[in-house]
Amino acid sequence: MTLTVEIINTNALNLLSEMERLDLIRLNTQNRTTTVNSDKLSNQFAGTLKLTDAQYETYQNNLLENRNEWERNIY
Repeated sequence: MTLTVEIINTNALNLLSEMERLDLIRLNTQNRTTTVNSDKLSNQFAGTLKLTDAQYETYQNNLLENRNEWERNIY
C-alpha cells in the first residue's frame, strides 16, 4: 500500500523516521523534500493585514485593550 503524506510539523518527520528505523514503514526518499523557513513569523507576516491608517489605529487600540485585560485581577 502506498500513501502520500504532507508533513506539517517537523516533529512528524522525526516520528516517521523513527517508525522507519523500527521497520514499521518505508519512506520513499525520491519524493522527500524538506524545507525549513528560518524567518521569524513577524517578518513573514509583516504588512499582510493591509489596513488603512484608521483601521490600523483601531486594531492597535484593541490589541492594547486586550493586553491590559490580562493584567487585571479577576479573582
